[in-house]
Amino acid sequence: MEPSTERSRGLTAARAHLDRGFRFEQAGSLERALEAYREALAARPTRTEEIEARLRTARVYRSMADWDKARTESAEAIRLADEIDADDLAAEAMNIQVGSLQSQGFFAEAEAVALAAVERAQSARVRGITLQNLGRGAAERRDFEQADRYFAASIEAFRTAKYDVGLAVALTNAAQAALDRGDAKRALVVGEEAIGLARRLNALDVLLTAVQIQASAFVALGNPESAESLLTEALGHFTSARNRIRQAECLEIMGQMSELRSDDPQTARRCYERARDLAREVGDAPLVERLTKRLTDSGSRSAANGGTP
Repeated sequence: MEPSTERSRGLTAARAHLDRGFRFEQAGSLERALEAYREALAARPTRTEEIEARLRTARVYRSMADWDKARTESAEAIRLADEIDADDLAAEAMNIQVGSLQSQGFFAEAEAVALAAVERAQSARVRGITLQNLGRGAAERRDFEQADRYFAASIEAFRTAKYDVGLAVALTNAAQAALDRGDAKRALVVGEEAIGLARRLNALDVLLTAVQIQASAFVALGNPESAESLLTEALGHFTSARNRIRQAECLEIMGQMSELRSDDPQTARRCYERARDLAREVGDAPLVERLTKRLTDSGSRSAANGGTP
């Protein structure tokens, strides 16, 4: 996941709507965030405020997996930023495109955009966001040493910027990278730090993403009981927020929990199938591929045990 932006500015009408939208976005109330950002655009914003409203709208659409609208809004934000030589805002909007491309499995294209964005980033905050996305791309390629370098540089940039929400996201991503490389114990340690910071900031969406990763780490350690309550909390939040990618990831973990308990293989298959349906709906190709493999593997295990796939 990627950090959101929040700035302190003079409170114009548009700025008030932007601030309100950010609070909704952090809480996972995406429809209400969109409404606030539309109101900002209707409130005679300055050019900078208009660009911010466009890129924040794009970010919400990305969270909703509406890739076409996210691309349209981010492209408009970049166009407007280019008109006033606002490289930092352009780089921030480019990062939204990076996140969308990564979620759809277009990692080479995402990296090219991210490398261009890091050249345009002027502030430590936007540089940190870009480095986070480059780290995510490296982790997806399983180049964990490069991912660690990007994540460490990102955390340093966020500390320089005094950008605590970014730090919470960076720690969450680092926990996921540790889990991906098979170090579930490290994922738990880093995830606890992410959860503590996100809770202090009242950044609910970041908090529940970190909770979801904790649940996955417990499953990886063979402890479904510790994972269950965490996962129920995360799934409830992401279902309410209509974040289908996170819902699918939670259902995937539920399937793993059912397999660990070895008492109901059909429940695991139903979880994987529903998760894959959601992933297909939003076009998350890497997640579809992973779930298809889980279904194939679970069918093979069931057949080997004399059950029905």
